[in-house]
Amino acid sequence: MRLSELILQAEVERLIGDPEIAVSGLAYDSRQVKGGELFFSTARDESQERANIQQALTRGARAVVVRRWADGVVRPAATIVESSWPRRLMGLAASRFFNAPSRRLQLIGITGTSGKTTTSYLLASILEAAGLSCGIIGTIGTFMRGRKLYSGLTTPESLDFEAALAAMEQAGMRAAAAEISSIGLEERRVDLLSFRACVFTNLGRDHLDYHLTLEKYFAAKLRLFTELLPRSAGPAPIAVVRGDDGYGAQVLEAVTGRKLSFGMSSTLDVHPIRYETRLDGISATIVAPRRRLEIRSPLLGEINLLNILAASAVSVALGIESDAVVAGVRRCSGAPGRLEAAAGPAGVRVLVDYAHKPDALSAVLNSLRGLRPRRLICVFGCGGDRDRGKRPIMGEIAGRLADVAILTSDNPRTEPPLAIIAEVEAGLAGTTMPRIDEQAVPASPGYVVEPDRRAAIALALRVSAPGDIVVIAGKGHEDYQLVGTQRLDFDDRLVVRELVSDRAATAR
Repeated sequence: MRLSELILQAEVERLIGDPEIAVSGLAYDSRQVKGGELFFSTARDESQERANIQQALTRGARAVVVRRWADGVVRPAATIVESSWPRRLMGLAASRFFNAPSRRLQLIGITGTSGKTTTSYLLASILEAAGLSCGIIGTIGTFMRGRKLYSGLTTPESLDFEAALAAMEQAGMRAAAAEISSIGLEERRVDLLSFRACVFTNLGRDHLDYHLTLEKYFAAKLRLFTELLPRSAGPAPIAVVRGDDGYGAQVLEAVTGRKLSFGMSSTLDVHPIRYETRLDGISATIVAPRRRLEIRSPLLGEINLLNILAASAVSVALGIESDAVVAGVRRCSGAPGRLEAAAGPAGVRVLVDYAHKPDALSAVLNSLRGLRPRRLICVFGCGGDRDRGKRPIMGEIAGRLADVAILTSDNPRTEPPLAIIAEVEAGLAGTTMPRIDEQAVPASPGYVVEPDRRAAIALALRVSAPGDIVVIAGKGHEDYQLVGTQRLDFDDRLVVRELVSDRAATAR
Protein backbone atom coordinates (compact mmCIF):
# COMPACT_ATOMS: atom_id res chain seq x y z
CA MET A 1 0.00 0.00 0.00
CA ARG A 2 1.05 3.61 -0.42
CA LEU A 3 1.91 5.51 2.73
CA SER A 4 -0.79 8.07 1.95
CA GLU A 5 -3.45 5.32 1.99
CA LEU A 6 -2.36 4.21 5.46
CA ILE A 7 -2.32 7.65 7.09
CA LEU A 8 -5.03 9.48 5.12
CA GLN A 9 -7.02 11.86 7.37
CA ALA A 10 -4.92 10.82 10.35
CA GLU A 11 -3.61 12.98 13.20
CA VAL A 12 -0.36 13.94 11.49
CA GLU A 13 1.46 17.13 12.50
CA ARG A 14 4.06 17.10 9.73
CA LEU A 15 5.23 14.91 6.87
CA ILE A 16 8.78 15.21 5.55
CA GLY A 17 9.33 13.36 2.29
CA ASP A 18 7.21 11.51 -0.24
CA PRO A 19 3.73 10.41 0.95
CA GLU A 20 3.24 8.21 -2.11
CA ILE A 21 6.01 5.71 -1.40
CA ALA A 22 5.02 2.03 -1.36
CA VAL A 23 5.01 0.35 2.05
CA SER A 24 5.45 -3.43 2.19
CA GLY A 25 4.62 -3.94 5.86
CA LEU A 26 4.35 -2.40 9.34
CA ALA A 27 6.61 -2.72 12.39
CA TYR A 28 7.08 -1.23 15.85
CA ASP A 29 10.04 -3.35 17.01
CA SER A 30 13.16 -1.88 15.40
CA ARG A 31 14.95 -5.22 15.73
CA GLN A 32 12.37 -6.88 13.47
CA VAL A 33 12.10 -4.25 10.72
CA LYS A 34 12.33 -5.51 7.14
CA GLY A 35 13.20 -3.51 4.06
CA GLY A 36 10.36 -1.36 2.74
CA GLU A 37 8.34 -1.28 5.97
CA LEU A 38 6.74 1.60 7.86
CA PHE A 39 8.20 1.81 11.38
CA PHE A 40 6.30 3.26 14.36
CA SER A 41 8.42 4.57 17.21
CA THR A 42 6.64 3.94 20.52
CA ALA A 43 9.56 4.42 22.95
CA ARG A 44 8.91 7.02 25.65
CA ASP A 45 12.59 7.70 26.35
CA GLU A 46 14.10 10.13 23.82
CA SER A 47 17.51 8.47 23.63
CA GLN A 48 15.90 5.06 23.21
CA GLU A 49 13.63 6.48 20.51
CA ARG A 50 16.63 7.83 18.59
CA ALA A 51 18.40 4.48 18.84
CA ASN A 52 15.30 2.60 17.69
CA ILE A 53 14.75 4.91 14.72
CA GLN A 54 18.37 4.57 13.66
CA GLN A 55 18.17 0.78 13.88
CA ALA A 56 14.93 0.73 11.86
CA LEU A 57 16.47 2.93 9.17
CA THR A 58 19.60 0.79 9.07
CA ARG A 59 17.41 -2.27 8.54
CA GLY A 60 15.68 -0.62 5.59
CA ALA A 61 12.57 1.14 6.90
CA ARG A 62 11.02 3.16 4.09
CA ALA A 63 9.18 5.51 6.44
CA VAL A 64 9.12 6.17 10.18
CA VAL A 65 6.47 7.62 12.49
CA VAL A 66 7.86 9.70 15.36
CA ARG A 67 6.46 12.15 17.87
CA ARG A 68 8.86 14.81 16.62
CA TRP A 69 11.76 14.87 14.19
CA ALA A 70 14.49 17.09 15.59
CA ASP A 71 15.08 20.15 13.41
CA GLY A 72 18.59 20.30 12.04
CA VAL A 73 19.01 16.53 11.95
CA VAL A 74 19.82 15.38 8.44
CA ARG A 75 16.83 13.55 7.00
CA PRO A 76 17.61 10.01 5.87
CA ALA A 77 16.43 8.47 2.60
CA ALA A 78 13.05 7.74 4.18
CA THR A 79 9.82 9.61 4.74
CA ILE A 80 9.30 11.04 8.23
CA VAL A 81 5.78 11.28 9.70
CA GLU A 82 5.29 13.32 12.87
CA SER A 83 2.34 12.37 15.09
CA SER A 84 1.64 13.11 18.74
CA TRP A 85 -0.08 9.70 19.01
CA PRO A 86 2.15 7.15 17.20
CA ARG A 87 0.25 4.24 18.73
CA ARG A 88 -3.11 5.55 17.59
CA LEU A 89 -1.71 6.16 14.12
CA MET A 90 -0.34 2.61 14.17
CA GLY A 91 -3.83 1.34 14.98
CA LEU A 92 -5.29 3.22 12.03
CA ALA A 93 -2.57 2.04 9.65
CA ALA A 94 -2.86 -1.57 10.88
CA SER A 95 -6.63 -1.53 10.44
CA ARG A 96 -6.24 -0.30 6.87
CA PHE A 97 -3.32 -2.61 6.08
CA PHE A 98 -5.23 -5.72 7.23
CA ASN A 99 -8.60 -4.45 5.93
CA ALA A 100 -10.26 -4.10 9.35
CA PRO A 101 -11.03 -7.78 10.15
CA SER A 102 -12.89 -6.83 13.37
CA ARG A 103 -15.72 -5.45 11.20
CA ARG A 104 -16.47 -8.96 9.97
CA LEU A 105 -15.55 -11.11 12.97
CA GLN A 106 -17.71 -11.07 16.09
CA LEU A 107 -15.17 -9.47 18.43
CA ILE A 108 -16.08 -9.55 22.12
CA GLY A 109 -13.95 -7.35 24.37
CA ILE A 110 -13.68 -8.28 28.06
CA THR A 111 -12.36 -5.83 30.63
CA GLY A 112 -12.25 -5.69 34.42
CA THR A 113 -9.76 -6.29 37.20
CA SER A 114 -10.45 -10.02 37.54
CA GLY A 115 -12.17 -12.77 35.60
CA LYS A 116 -11.20 -11.69 32.08
CA THR A 117 -9.22 -14.79 31.16
CA THR A 118 -11.64 -17.41 32.44
CA THR A 119 -14.60 -15.52 30.94
CA SER A 120 -12.87 -15.52 27.55
CA TYR A 121 -12.30 -19.29 27.73
CA LEU A 122 -15.92 -19.92 28.75
CA LEU A 123 -17.20 -17.69 25.98
CA ALA A 124 -15.01 -19.37 23.37
CA SER A 125 -16.27 -22.78 24.52
CA ILE A 126 -19.90 -21.63 24.24
CA LEU A 127 -19.41 -20.15 20.78
CA GLU A 128 -17.65 -23.30 19.61
CA ALA A 129 -20.60 -25.35 20.92
CA ALA A 130 -22.84 -23.09 18.82
CA GLY A 131 -20.74 -23.80 15.72
CA LEU A 132 -18.94 -20.45 15.73
CA SER A 133 -15.18 -21.06 15.77
CA CYS A 134 -13.65 -18.60 18.20
CA GLY A 135 -10.13 -17.36 18.83
CA ILE A 136 -8.81 -16.12 22.17
CA ILE A 137 -6.62 -13.06 22.81
CA GLY A 138 -5.37 -12.39 26.32
CA THR A 139 -2.92 -12.81 29.18
CA ILE A 140 -2.01 -16.40 28.35
CA GLY A 141 -1.57 -15.65 24.65
CA THR A 142 -3.40 -15.42 21.34
CA PHE A 143 -4.81 -18.76 20.23
CA MET A 144 -6.53 -20.00 17.09
CA ARG A 145 -7.72 -23.60 16.89
CA GLY A 146 -5.36 -24.49 19.74
CA ARG A 147 -2.33 -22.93 18.02
CA LYS A 148 -0.57 -20.03 19.72
CA LEU A 149 -0.08 -17.03 17.41
CA TYR A 150 1.35 -14.58 19.93
CA SER A 151 2.43 -14.28 23.54
CA GLY A 152 3.28 -11.09 25.37
CA LEU A 153 0.99 -8.25 26.38
CA THR A 154 -2.50 -9.08 27.68
CA THR A 155 -3.85 -6.70 25.04
CA PRO A 156 -1.40 -6.79 22.12
CA GLU A 157 -0.17 -3.71 20.31
CA SER A 158 -2.67 -2.75 17.60
CA LEU A 159 -0.45 -4.17 14.85
CA ASP A 160 -0.27 -7.60 16.50
CA PHE A 161 -3.98 -7.46 17.35
CA GLU A 162 -5.05 -6.70 13.77
CA ALA A 163 -2.63 -9.29 12.38
CA ALA A 164 -4.07 -11.95 14.70
CA LEU A 165 -7.66 -11.09 13.75
CA ALA A 166 -6.70 -11.18 10.07
CA ALA A 167 -5.16 -14.63 10.53
CA MET A 168 -8.32 -15.82 12.30
CA GLU A 169 -10.53 -14.49 9.53
CA GLN A 170 -8.35 -16.07 6.85
CA ALA A 171 -8.63 -19.41 8.68
CA GLY A 172 -12.42 -19.17 8.54
CA MET A 173 -13.01 -18.29 12.18
CA ARG A 174 -16.16 -16.40 13.06
CA ALA A 175 -15.45 -14.81 16.45
CA ALA A 176 -12.76 -13.75 18.90
CA ALA A 177 -12.88 -13.23 22.67
CA ALA A 178 -10.28 -10.67 23.73
CA GLU A 179 -9.10 -9.33 27.07
CA ILE A 180 -8.94 -5.54 26.92
CA SER A 181 -6.62 -4.13 29.57
CA SER A 182 -6.71 -0.63 31.03
CA ILE A 183 -3.17 -0.01 29.78
CA GLY A 184 -4.14 -1.20 26.30
CA LEU A 185 -7.04 1.27 26.38
CA GLU A 186 -4.89 4.10 27.71
CA GLU A 187 -2.28 3.51 25.01
CA ARG A 188 -4.94 3.48 22.28
CA ARG A 189 -4.09 -0.07 21.13
CA VAL A 190 -7.75 -0.92 20.48
CA ASP A 191 -9.18 2.41 19.34
CA LEU A 192 -9.72 1.29 15.73
CA LEU A 193 -11.32 -2.07 16.55
CA SER A 194 -15.00 -2.77 16.05
CA PHE A 195 -16.66 -4.67 18.90
CA ARG A 196 -19.83 -6.77 18.73
CA ALA A 197 -20.08 -6.75 22.53
CA CYS A 198 -18.00 -5.60 25.50
CA VAL A 199 -18.02 -7.06 29.01
CA PHE A 200 -17.22 -5.40 32.34
CA THR A 201 -16.46 -7.97 35.08
CA ASN A 202 -15.56 -5.78 38.10
CA LEU A 203 -13.03 -3.24 39.29
CA GLY A 204 -10.60 -3.25 42.18
CA ARG A 205 -7.10 -2.00 42.90
CA ASP A 206 -4.59 -2.80 40.15
CA HIS A 207 -2.03 -1.10 37.90
CA LEU A 208 -1.79 1.97 40.13
CA ASP A 209 1.94 2.11 39.38
CA TYR A 210 0.78 3.06 35.86
CA HIS A 211 -2.52 4.91 36.36
CA LEU A 212 -1.60 6.44 39.76
CA THR A 213 -5.22 6.62 41.00
CA LEU A 214 -8.19 4.27 41.01
CA GLU A 215 -10.25 6.96 39.30
CA LYS A 216 -7.85 7.13 36.34
CA TYR A 217 -7.76 3.32 36.20
CA PHE A 218 -11.56 3.20 36.00
CA ALA A 219 -11.68 6.04 33.47
CA ALA A 220 -9.42 4.06 31.15
CA LYS A 221 -11.76 1.07 31.28
CA LEU A 222 -14.88 3.20 30.93
CA ARG A 223 -13.62 4.44 27.52
CA LEU A 224 -14.35 0.98 26.11
CA PHE A 225 -18.08 1.47 26.79
CA THR A 226 -18.57 5.19 26.27
CA GLU A 227 -16.23 5.83 23.32
CA LEU A 228 -15.17 2.67 21.50
CA LEU A 229 -18.25 0.42 21.69
CA PRO A 230 -20.73 3.07 20.44
CA ARG A 231 -18.72 3.74 17.28
CA SER A 232 -18.28 0.06 16.41
CA ALA A 233 -19.52 -0.98 12.98
CA GLY A 234 -22.17 -3.61 12.25
CA PRO A 235 -25.27 -4.59 14.24
CA ALA A 236 -26.06 -2.57 17.37
CA PRO A 237 -23.24 -3.42 19.82
CA ILE A 238 -24.13 -4.29 23.40
CA ALA A 239 -22.53 -3.68 26.80
CA VAL A 240 -22.67 -6.62 29.22
CA VAL A 241 -21.93 -5.40 32.73
CA ARG A 242 -21.77 -6.85 36.23
CA GLY A 243 -24.43 -4.75 37.92
CA ASP A 244 -23.72 -5.66 41.54
CA ASP A 245 -20.18 -4.27 41.33
CA GLY A 246 -20.00 -0.62 42.39
CA TYR A 247 -18.04 0.44 39.34
CA GLY A 248 -20.18 -1.77 37.13
CA ALA A 249 -23.22 0.20 38.25
CA GLN A 250 -21.44 3.35 37.06
CA VAL A 251 -20.74 1.73 33.69
CA LEU A 252 -24.41 0.81 33.31
CA GLU A 253 -25.39 4.38 34.09
CA ALA A 254 -22.90 5.77 31.55
CA VAL A 255 -23.88 3.44 28.69
CA THR A 256 -26.46 5.00 26.37
CA GLY A 257 -26.92 2.11 23.95
CA ARG A 258 -27.95 -1.52 24.37
CA LYS A 259 -26.94 -3.08 27.68
CA LEU A 260 -27.46 -6.23 29.72
CA SER A 261 -26.62 -6.62 33.40
CA PHE A 262 -25.49 -9.75 35.24
CA GLY A 263 -24.51 -10.72 38.76
CA MET A 264 -25.78 -12.41 41.90
CA SER A 265 -28.62 -9.97 42.61
CA SER A 266 -32.13 -10.92 41.52
CA THR A 267 -32.62 -7.35 40.25
CA LEU A 268 -30.19 -7.94 37.35
CA ASP A 269 -31.02 -9.24 33.87
CA VAL A 270 -28.94 -12.42 34.21
CA HIS A 271 -28.64 -13.98 37.68
CA PRO A 272 -28.84 -17.34 39.49
CA ILE A 273 -31.99 -18.32 41.30
CA ARG A 274 -30.28 -21.42 42.70
CA TYR A 275 -26.65 -22.48 42.85
CA GLU A 276 -24.33 -24.85 44.64
CA THR A 277 -20.54 -24.84 44.69
CA ARG A 278 -18.80 -28.07 45.61
CA LEU A 279 -15.39 -29.64 45.25
CA ASP A 280 -16.57 -31.32 42.05
CA GLY A 281 -17.82 -28.08 40.47
CA ILE A 282 -20.80 -25.77 40.17
CA SER A 283 -24.47 -26.39 39.51
CA ALA A 284 -26.84 -23.50 39.02
CA THR A 285 -30.14 -22.39 37.58
CA ILE A 286 -29.63 -19.11 35.78
CA VAL A 287 -32.41 -16.89 34.53
CA ALA A 288 -31.99 -14.43 31.66
CA PRO A 289 -34.44 -12.54 29.47
CA ARG A 290 -36.82 -15.21 28.12
CA ARG A 291 -34.33 -17.92 29.19
CA ARG A 292 -33.75 -20.41 31.98
CA LEU A 293 -30.39 -22.22 31.92
CA GLU A 294 -29.57 -25.35 33.95
CA ILE A 295 -25.80 -25.11 34.30
CA ARG A 296 -23.22 -27.71 35.31
CA SER A 297 -19.53 -26.79 35.38
CA PRO A 298 -16.28 -28.42 36.57
CA LEU A 299 -15.02 -24.99 37.66
CA LEU A 300 -14.74 -24.18 41.36
CA GLY A 301 -16.27 -21.57 43.60
CA GLU A 302 -18.50 -18.52 43.45
CA ILE A 303 -15.73 -16.61 41.67
CA ASN A 304 -16.26 -18.89 38.67
CA LEU A 305 -20.03 -18.70 38.93
CA LEU A 306 -19.63 -14.98 38.23
CA ASN A 307 -17.47 -15.79 35.20
CA ILE A 308 -20.15 -18.22 33.99
CA LEU A 309 -22.80 -15.53 34.43
CA ALA A 310 -20.69 -13.11 32.37
CA ALA A 311 -20.15 -15.56 29.52
CA SER A 312 -23.80 -16.67 29.59
CA ALA A 313 -25.00 -13.06 29.49
CA VAL A 314 -22.86 -12.31 26.42
CA SER A 315 -24.13 -15.46 24.75
CA VAL A 316 -27.75 -14.50 25.41
CA ALA A 317 -27.06 -11.01 24.06
CA LEU A 318 -25.62 -12.54 20.88
CA GLY A 319 -28.62 -14.83 20.44
CA ILE A 320 -26.78 -18.11 21.12
CA GLU A 321 -29.18 -21.02 21.71
CA SER A 322 -29.57 -22.19 25.30
CA ASP A 323 -28.36 -25.73 24.52
CA ALA A 324 -25.05 -24.34 23.23
CA VAL A 325 -24.62 -22.18 26.34
CA VAL A 326 -25.19 -25.17 28.63
CA ALA A 327 -22.90 -27.44 26.57
CA GLY A 328 -20.15 -24.83 26.31
CA VAL A 329 -20.10 -24.20 30.06
CA ARG A 330 -20.09 -27.94 30.77
CA ARG A 331 -17.16 -28.59 28.41
CA CYS A 332 -14.95 -25.74 29.62
CA SER A 333 -12.30 -26.87 32.10
CA GLY A 334 -11.13 -23.30 32.65
CA ALA A 335 -8.03 -21.34 31.75
CA PRO A 336 -4.47 -22.39 32.61
CA GLY A 337 -3.40 -21.14 36.02
CA ARG A 338 -6.88 -20.09 37.13
CA LEU A 339 -7.76 -22.31 40.10
CA GLU A 340 -5.99 -25.02 38.13
CA ALA A 341 -5.74 -28.34 39.96
CA ALA A 342 -2.32 -29.81 40.60
CA ALA A 343 -1.93 -33.36 41.92
CA GLY A 344 -1.14 -33.03 45.62
CA PRO A 345 -0.84 -35.39 48.61
CA ALA A 346 -3.68 -37.88 49.08
CA GLY A 347 -6.90 -36.17 50.13
CA VAL A 348 -5.49 -32.65 49.66
CA ARG A 349 -6.82 -30.35 46.94
CA VAL A 350 -3.94 -28.26 45.52
CA LEU A 351 -4.84 -25.31 43.28
CA VAL A 352 -2.65 -22.85 41.39
CA ASP A 353 -4.09 -19.41 40.70
CA TYR A 354 -2.95 -16.14 39.12
CA ALA A 355 -4.43 -13.99 41.92
CA HIS A 356 -1.82 -11.26 42.34
CA LYS A 357 -4.00 -8.30 43.29
CA PRO A 358 -6.24 -7.66 46.32
CA ASP A 359 -9.67 -8.23 44.80
CA ALA A 360 -8.58 -11.42 43.07
CA LEU A 361 -6.97 -12.90 46.19
CA SER A 362 -10.02 -12.00 48.27
CA ALA A 363 -12.40 -13.55 45.74
CA VAL A 364 -10.33 -16.73 45.44
CA LEU A 365 -10.01 -17.25 49.19
CA ASN A 366 -13.67 -16.47 49.84
CA SER A 367 -14.69 -18.89 47.07
CA LEU A 368 -12.51 -21.66 48.48
CA ARG A 369 -13.81 -21.00 51.99
CA GLY A 370 -17.26 -21.66 50.57
CA LEU A 371 -16.13 -25.21 49.72
CA ARG A 372 -15.73 -25.84 53.46
CA PRO A 373 -12.20 -27.26 53.62
CA ARG A 374 -10.74 -28.58 56.85
CA ARG A 375 -8.09 -25.85 56.53
CA LEU A 376 -7.32 -23.31 53.83
CA ILE A 377 -3.57 -22.94 53.29
CA CYS A 378 -2.42 -20.03 51.11
CA VAL A 379 1.05 -19.55 49.60
CA PHE A 380 1.41 -16.02 48.23
CA GLY A 381 3.63 -12.99 47.72
CA CYS A 382 3.74 -9.74 45.77
CA GLY A 383 5.67 -8.71 42.68
CA GLY A 384 8.43 -6.12 42.64
CA ASP A 385 8.57 -2.86 40.66
CA ARG A 386 4.79 -2.62 40.81
CA ASP A 387 2.15 -0.91 42.97
CA ARG A 388 3.61 -1.02 46.50
CA GLY A 389 0.38 0.14 48.10
CA LYS A 390 -1.35 -3.17 47.49
CA ARG A 391 1.22 -5.19 49.46
CA PRO A 392 -0.12 -4.73 53.01
CA ILE A 393 -3.65 -5.06 51.62
CA MET A 394 -2.74 -8.49 50.21
CA GLY A 395 -1.24 -9.45 53.56
CA GLU A 396 -4.37 -8.40 55.43
CA ILE A 397 -6.58 -10.43 53.07
CA ALA A 398 -4.50 -13.59 53.50
CA GLY A 399 -4.39 -13.10 57.28
CA ARG A 400 -8.15 -12.68 57.48
CA LEU A 401 -9.29 -15.42 55.09
CA ALA A 402 -6.71 -18.22 55.27
CA ASP A 403 -6.09 -20.60 58.18
CA VAL A 404 -2.40 -20.83 57.33
CA ALA A 405 -0.61 -18.21 55.23
CA ILE A 406 2.87 -18.83 53.87
CA LEU A 407 4.39 -15.56 52.71
CA THR A 408 7.03 -15.96 50.02
CA SER A 409 8.59 -14.33 46.99
CA ASP A 410 6.68 -13.77 43.74
CA ASN A 411 8.43 -11.96 40.87
CA PRO A 412 10.70 -9.58 42.83
CA ARG A 413 12.19 -8.13 39.65
CA THR A 414 14.77 -5.50 40.66
CA GLU A 415 13.53 -5.04 44.24
CA PRO A 416 15.06 -6.91 47.22
CA PRO A 417 12.69 -9.84 47.93
CA LEU A 418 12.91 -9.39 51.70
CA ALA A 419 11.91 -5.72 51.41
CA ILE A 420 8.78 -6.70 49.48
CA ILE A 421 7.98 -9.42 52.01
CA ALA A 422 8.32 -6.96 54.89
CA GLU A 423 5.74 -4.64 53.32
CA VAL A 424 3.31 -7.55 52.82
CA GLU A 425 3.93 -8.78 56.36
CA ALA A 426 2.85 -5.41 57.74
CA GLY A 427 -0.66 -6.28 56.56
CA LEU A 428 -0.52 -9.78 58.03
CA ALA A 429 0.70 -8.43 61.36
CA GLY A 430 -2.35 -6.16 61.54
CA THR A 431 -4.71 -9.16 61.66
CA THR A 432 -5.36 -11.62 64.45
CA MET A 433 -3.26 -14.24 62.65
CA PRO A 434 -0.03 -14.78 64.62
CA ARG A 435 3.39 -15.40 63.12
CA ILE A 436 4.40 -18.96 63.97
CA ASP A 437 7.39 -21.22 63.47
CA GLU A 438 7.33 -23.80 60.71
CA GLN A 439 7.17 -26.58 63.29
CA ALA A 440 3.92 -25.16 64.72
CA VAL A 441 2.01 -25.12 61.42
CA PRO A 442 0.39 -28.57 61.64
CA ALA A 443 -1.26 -27.73 64.95
CA SER A 444 -1.84 -23.97 64.94
CA PRO A 445 -3.31 -21.36 62.62
CA GLY A 446 -0.91 -18.57 61.73
CA TYR A 447 1.52 -17.34 59.11
CA VAL A 448 5.06 -18.31 58.19
CA VAL A 449 7.61 -16.33 56.20
CA GLU A 450 9.62 -18.44 53.74
CA PRO A 451 11.31 -16.29 51.06
CA ASP A 452 12.26 -19.23 48.84
CA ARG A 453 9.16 -19.97 46.73
CA ARG A 454 9.98 -23.64 46.15
CA ALA A 455 10.59 -24.16 49.87
CA ALA A 456 7.31 -22.33 50.65
CA ILE A 457 5.35 -24.65 48.35
CA ALA A 458 7.14 -27.66 49.84
CA LEU A 459 6.16 -26.48 53.34
CA ALA A 460 2.50 -26.10 52.34
CA LEU A 461 2.41 -29.62 50.94
CA ARG A 462 4.27 -31.07 53.92
CA VAL A 463 1.92 -29.62 56.55
CA SER A 464 -1.29 -30.29 54.61
CA ALA A 465 -3.64 -33.10 55.60
CA PRO A 466 -6.66 -34.79 54.03
CA GLY A 467 -9.54 -32.33 53.69
CA ASP A 468 -7.26 -29.30 53.31
CA ILE A 469 -7.16 -26.98 50.31
CA VAL A 470 -3.78 -25.53 49.37
CA VAL A 471 -3.88 -22.54 47.01
CA ILE A 472 -0.64 -21.25 45.51
CA ALA A 473 -1.42 -17.72 44.40
CA GLY A 474 0.24 -15.05 42.31
CA LYS A 475 1.83 -16.65 39.27
CA GLY A 476 -0.78 -18.99 37.82
CA HIS A 477 0.15 -19.93 34.25
CA GLU A 478 3.58 -18.29 34.39
CA ASP A 479 6.47 -20.69 33.88
CA TYR A 480 9.17 -18.29 35.03
CA GLN A 481 10.25 -16.13 37.95
CA LEU A 482 11.68 -12.64 37.42
CA VAL A 483 14.60 -12.12 39.81
CA GLY A 484 16.73 -9.06 39.20
CA THR A 485 17.21 -8.91 35.46
CA GLN A 486 17.02 -12.70 35.12
CA ARG A 487 14.10 -14.78 33.90
CA LEU A 488 14.40 -18.09 35.75
CA ASP A 489 12.49 -21.26 34.97
CA PHE A 490 9.77 -21.64 37.62
CA ASP A 491 6.29 -23.08 37.21
CA ASP A 492 4.21 -23.52 40.38
CA ARG A 493 2.35 -26.45 38.80
CA LEU A 494 5.54 -28.24 37.82
CA VAL A 495 7.08 -27.60 41.23
CA VAL A 496 4.06 -29.22 42.92
CA ARG A 497 4.37 -32.28 40.68
CA GLU A 498 8.09 -32.57 41.36
CA LEU A 499 7.68 -32.21 45.12
CA VAL A 500 4.85 -34.74 45.31
CA SER A 501 6.84 -37.15 43.13
CA ASP A 502 9.95 -36.76 45.30
CA ARG A 503 7.85 -37.31 48.41
CA ALA A 504 6.34 -40.48 46.96
CA ALA A 505 9.76 -41.80 45.95
CA THR A 506 11.12 -41.14 49.45
CA ALA A 507 8.16 -42.96 50.99
CA ARG A 508 8.94 -46.04 48.91
